[in-house]
Amino acid sequence: MNYALYLPAFISGASLELLLFRKGEWDRRSGIIVKRYAILFYVALILMFVFGQSIRASVASTLRLQLAFLGGLYSAMACYRLFFHPLKSFPGPFGARLSIFWYLKESIPDMQMYVRLRELHKEQGDFIRIKPRELSICHPDAVVEVHGPQTKMLKGEFYDVNYPQHNLQMTRDPGYHHQKRRYWDKAFNTKALKSYEPRLKTHFTILMDIFSKHAASKETINASKTFMDYSFDVISDLTFGKPFNMLTTGEPHPIIKEFIEAKKIMGTALSLTWLFHILRSIPWVEYRMNEFIKWYKSELDDRSKASSPTQDFYTHLSQSETFEKDGPWDAQLAIFAGGDTVSTTLTNICYLLAEYPEYQERLNEDLNTLCRPDEELDDQTLSKSVLLGGIINEALRLYPPVPSGGQRLTPPEGIVIAGRYIPGNMNVITPAYSIQRDVRAFPQPDDFIPERWYSRPELILRKDAFFPFSYGHYNCAGKPLAMMELRMVIGMAVRKFKISFPLGKKRECRRYVEEQADCFVMHTQPLSLMFEDREGKRV
Repeated sequence: MNYALYLPAFISGASLELLLFRKGEWDRRSGIIVKRYAILFYVALILMFVFGQSIRASVASTLRLQLAFLGGLYSAMACYRLFFHPLKSFPGPFGARLSIFWYLKESIPDMQMYVRLRELHKEQGDFIRIKPRELSICHPDAVVEVHGPQTKMLKGEFYDVNYPQHNLQMTRDPGYHHQKRRYWDKAFNTKALKSYEPRLKTHFTILMDIFSKHAASKETINASKTFMDYSFDVISDLTFGKPFNMLTTGEPHPIIKEFIEAKKIMGTALSLTWLFHILRSIPWVEYRMNEFIKWYKSELDDRSKASSPTQDFYTHLSQSETFEKDGPWDAQLAIFAGGDTVSTTLTNICYLLAEYPEYQERLNEDLNTLCRPDEELDDQTLSKSVLLGGIINEALRLYPPVPSGGQRLTPPEGIVIAGRYIPGNMNVITPAYSIQRDVRAFPQPDDFIPERWYSRPELILRKDAFFPFSYGHYNCAGKPLAMMELRMVIGMAVRKFKISFPLGKKRECRRYVEEQADCFVMHTQPLSLMFEDREGKRV
């Protein structure tokens, strides 16, 4: 091979970075780029062979040529990111400035980057460059300025993971989101929630019966699995008009089982969105994802043919002009956003009640003042308990379901956030786990103090720094239902049972909160809890 070709190859790679890749967004095109690069490699290999080299020599020459090309590409990329990038003045680990692989290295294998991020902010300040084009901003002011109703910021390229398909969450088009949000809001308004109550009470009853059986048999219960079964039964019932029956059978539905098994892998890929797009372009992965969507479509088709005695999500979402096209993607969002986050939060609350049992007794007494022991609890009654509300809020503050927060893109002209100018077209995150444990917003930030939400207001300096359901236009549409479920399940459970750790297993149970993994939403480990009914029978 003519070694004079190496320099042009190196220059070509550097030019491609300087003139093309350094501008705009490329993550969602990564699958196409990899495929075209592979074609280029094989074309070069064939040309080497045609011009008289042996197969072995052709492979060697092509590899050297490609290495020269990539060397130029990545040399130019490193030089730009380190010395000329608009974010060059912001602090952050050297590796984070250079490559997104630093973020991956810090995340695996435990997926606890949200904990590492809090440590970094304590060490290096409110603004940290965590990826070549992304900042993490840990300041109470940032919540409103990034997510508030007056913000000029849009969703970042992370929300292209379903591209070209969309749902309410995974879209970057404000107009599309606004059009879809009208129907989602109807599905979660007060009137709709009231119509869901008969179905919800059925699932509440099944759940309490399971707790009673474990109490009578003197066995521990895997709270994380039980709440997962419960929450996915509820959300499937309200989405498809029928539950998965995970609570009654004890077996996960195949679609949920595959989701849970792949959750850490998907969480890893989502931290590198270009890697996620490459993976989804692999034929087998693409086939599996299409099969999932076909399943959702089939379930929605069945629901459309069934007569439902009460309203459900389908009643409202199917009225959208785009439902015929994106209904399966909306159903997927409803199932996983509505099931996964509720189950995690319920388990976290029960963990905290076992850790601080005095709140169980106080809550039980509080509920007895609102409703006689022989009367059935309802959400209207439970919503009057400031202690119950404080317990739920404090659990959500300490353990937000989406600990790293959502990604946003600065407007082209740039923006001032928390007093500092951020250049245009840069990604930022506001890490909920870090901000909600910031002493400037919440004194004694690592302590579980439900009173801060009702009787000790001095322990909340910045209420706008509390955003477990996000904030602004893109806040969680399902928050009203989630809060209703949390109140009902915790209220009913505490009224009937005392919750505790198995004898001598408190330290082992502590691992449950210490090992929670950030897979965009939390992924939790099993948590064994003891239940004792309030008449004295103990598990």
